[in-house]
Amino acid sequence: MDAPKTLFSGIPIMSRKKFAWTLPLLSAAILASGCGVRTQTTELNPNLVRSPTCDEAVDTYTSRAQVSNDYYEVAWISAEGNSVYTSDGKITAQVRKKAAEVGANAIIVNDFKESDAKAKVIGAALGSASADAKVSALAIYIPAEADRVTLKCGR
Repeated sequence: MDAPKTLFSGIPIMSRKKFAWTLPLLSAAILASGCGVRTQTTELNPNLVRSPTCDEAVDTYTSRAQVSNDYYEVAWISAEGNSVYTSDGKITAQVRKKAAEVGANAIIVNDFKESDAKAKVIGAALGSASADAKVSALAIYIPAEADRVTLKCGR
């Protein structure tokens, strides 16, 4: 029987058949690492403690002027993701989910900021997991909307 082939240090070289699955698995893991949305939540009013709501009940506004009722500022939420793999809708859904977790019933979203197309193409080609779509939002609680939230969430 022949001795196994070795590298310079005497460590046996892996059999191609035995480890043929490693490259596809490694590739999938690298791609998946760039697909997620990362969020950060900063509570603004520690004296305002709210029970969680549901993300279906979180309304979305694009400016403070659109909010027609008085409200309390609950938290500042920022989110980012690789826009090659993650849509604006997916990022907004994550922001709404985080807003619901802190008891908000609406968010005021700032404009999305994205890298230019050239940077996206280069990032995708290199398999970069860098965030090139970013958004921030103010999570708010509107007392006048409490009944609507109860109907949507059942709580």
